[in-house]
Amino acid sequence: MDFKTSQWGTLAGNEVHLYTVMTEGGLQVSFSNLGAAMISACLINDNDETLNLAYSLLKPSDYLKANYYPGVIVGRYANRIAGARFQIDGIEYALSANEGQNILHGGTEGFSHRVWETVLFEVHNGVCMLEFHLASPDGDQGFPGNLDAWVIYQVTDDNQISVSYRAVTDRPTHVNFTTHGYYNLGGFSTDVLDHLLRIDANHYLPVNANLIPTGELREVSGSPFDFTHFKAIGADIDLVGDCYDHCFALNNPNLDEPSVVLFNPKNRIGLSIYTTQPGLQLYTPINRPNVSNPMIELPPKGNWAVCLEPQHFPNSPNNINFPSTLLLPGQEYDHTTILSFSVGGID
Repeated sequence: MDFKTSQWGTLAGNEVHLYTVMTEGGLQVSFSNLGAAMISACLINDNDETLNLAYSLLKPSDYLKANYYPGVIVGRYANRIAGARFQIDGIEYALSANEGQNILHGGTEGFSHRVWETVLFEVHNGVCMLEFHLASPDGDQGFPGNLDAWVIYQVTDDNQISVSYRAVTDRPTHVNFTTHGYYNLGGFSTDVLDHLLRIDANHYLPVNANLIPTGELREVSGSPFDFTHFKAIGADIDLVGDCYDHCFALNNPNLDEPSVVLFNPKNRIGLSIYTTQPGLQLYTPINRPNVSNPMIELPPKGNWAVCLEPQHFPNSPNNINFPSTLLLPGQEYDHTTILSFSVGGID
């Protein structure tokens, strides 16, 4: 395993770095302290070709301009909170609305737009470890409590990337982190509609016109949301509109069995996702990126990537029937997601 660090630029006087790891299994992955992001993931296929499997941008300033959160950690609250407000103990908190009247991915300046502190970057016993820390003050984007957040990446030679999220607070607050990667196992030369997808979820969350869950957990059986067995992403996409942008309630999230498996039958590259999070947001963007990377040529039409975002349910602070995202003083927010890339087949 090889690893290196390099300076990538500066933002508001803060140095932005790239941290790159090359595994013996042929995976090269880069991270940055900007947004605690996974910047890129490139894999050598069976033909000794290097494919970029995760969409990236060229410069740190591009990430601040991009409105689609490529590869970054989003928080304090991933996904949407209706009306950009919630109550804790009878006190209402107004948040930083950045999608109409709602808040998306932490507000106008969420964790994705911050330069995090790099705590650790080393290889130990064949595992590359990288740790970032961010201190979020009380009132940040309207959220109560001083929050300390950590993201810990671990990369192994069998092409696994573990992402662990930790957080503590001094006041009750809501926390929900995820990694917002855009994946295309064909290297972005074609769309992802022929990628096969399996999600271990018997229920999904219907949404209203503003993509806010209605509160119902609806069975996927007999619907275009049924991915309990491998199915092409594009098989039923015309029945839901141009794209998927829905959360699934995972049946048994754990780190022993994958909750999600993505597979490209053309080149036999796979991505298995293990997680402790209760939900999975499936998003297949139709719109072109507002900030693009000229080094990555996208297919002429939409659905150029798929986002698979393990997280808590959207709008949980306003729905008592959803798993709680409330974090109290003395508790620790603690979740882990593992991304496992493979070449040649999947289980």
